[in-house]
Amino acid sequence: MHYIACSLFYRNTFLVINFAAIYIAVYMTNYRIRDLNKDEKPREKIFKSGTSGLSNEELLAVILRSGGRDESAIDLARKILIKSNGLENIANLDISELIKIKNIDLAKAAAVKAAFELGLRLSSHKPDNQITIKGPEEIFKLLKTELYGKTKEFLYTVSLNSRNKVISYDLISIGTVNETLFSPREIFKQALVRNAVSIILVHNHPSKDPEPSNDDVESTQKAVRAGAQMGIPILDHVIVCNNKYVSMKALNLLDPKKVQI
Repeated sequence: MHYIACSLFYRNTFLVINFAAIYIAVYMTNYRIRDLNKDEKPREKIFKSGTSGLSNEELLAVILRSGGRDESAIDLARKILIKSNGLENIANLDISELIKIKNIDLAKAAAVKAAFELGLRLSSHKPDNQITIKGPEEIFKLLKTELYGKTKEFLYTVSLNSRNKVISYDLISIGTVNETLFSPREIFKQALVRNAVSIILVHNHPSKDPEPSNDDVESTQKAVRAGAQMGIPILDHVIVCNNKYVSMKALNLLDPKKVQI
């Protein structure tokens, strides 16, 4: 009996070891095949030639680090680009939307959001010394990050000193999808607090059409009139839509004489 028991033990042990060896061999073979596919190794491309030669899918795959059980990081990156309808719209996706994509967990979604936030901050980075405003382009660069991808209208005032250098920019109100809560009282309250010599208004259009509406024109002209009476002129009102903007000053829409009281 002792001999039979020992034989069964060794036989079962041998079968387990063989099964494990076969499983490891198959798994590692599949892993190596995927790993040796040059199209699926964007990190190695970075080591050889830098990031500029990588496609959007490959760069996004590096951020994701891995795919899932049945797809590569490249496949997963491709799904994100399709879901967002292009690279420029990924920053607009919420984490809740990203994790709905198969094989994207909270860690992957957070990594994607963090990477794009860094990119936005870098694009609007400003030195420690005050920025001099020469035109609407500087205003656009200053507030692009704050307004990018917003689904409601945000109104900011930019306070300037006597040399047109930025003292600060302040959020005045948050409106709806197509309406800004435009309060001259709040606009000039911030200007007075900041000791501003002049101000510039900035708000976004979630519709992605930067052209000023009739309400934009009417509200701005009333604020311009109030500013003239207070001795704090409004130099411009810039409307921002992600990567483009419109200056109401350039369109000759700031004339307070056009206000109908």
